[in-house]
Amino acid sequence: MEYLFVHLTGLLGVFSLLYLPFFLWMLIDCVRNEPDRGIWIFIIVFLQGLGSFAYFFLRFLPRGNDTFLKKLMARFQTRELNRLRIEAKQIGNPYHWLQYGEKLRELRQYPQAEQAYRTALKKDSENRQALWGLAICLERQKKFEDAFQAITQVYQQDPAYKFGDVSLARARLLITLDRWNEARDHLEAHVQRWRQPEGLYLLARCQLHQQDTEEAKQTLEMLLMDIEASPSAIARKQKKWKRKAKKLLRSI
Repeated sequence: MEYLFVHLTGLLGVFSLLYLPFFLWMLIDCVRNEPDRGIWIFIIVFLQGLGSFAYFFLRFLPRGNDTFLKKLMARFQTRELNRLRIEAKQIGNPYHWLQYGEKLRELRQYPQAEQAYRTALKKDSENRQALWGLAICLERQKKFEDAFQAITQVYQQDPAYKFGDVSLARARLLITLDRWNEARDHLEAHVQRWRQPEGLYLLARCQLHQQDTEEAKQTLEMLLMDIEASPSAIARKQKKWKRKAKKLLRSI
């Protein structure tokens, strides 16, 4: 009995050592990224193990920011993926190939997702959702010219698609392809309609590339003021662009 007690005590000690880094990881992630961090900090701290695991499964995993976690999740979604693949092959309409492509993209299986989207487009060449998904997969695989062509097709159909995300993606690809003049013209029109921090940051980069230093400073200051004036939950989500804007300002 005494041996069992000692053994259990040792296991609890090992578990505590393993749990502490996990607890701190979840707590730090909550402080940095969670819009409703007040209530979640309370849950993590006061419910201890249950709180940390609740945050992990309900908030951390759904954000899908970690490649390792995506791969881990993919192992538990094999049945769903197989179901979508079988439906796509048996029924064969654009909708089912699109759904299959979306799931593959969600799991970051970009080459397979690309083929699924291309199959959907063979059956419906104007399908904006399939073109958008294809463009994302191509960009992730660094096939920038092909990605730009797909994005441009979507943009020509509907410049406001995805609430300006397609317009922003087009600007990003223009810069990647070293087409700075076109990118600046595009972004100057873009930020008049959608003042996302990323759009302003990319515009400032274009202005700096053309040695318009003062205009770039004004654009970056505008970006920072927009973030400062936004609600705290939104401002926390834009901290990446705030940090990048400050760094770029210091370099000018």
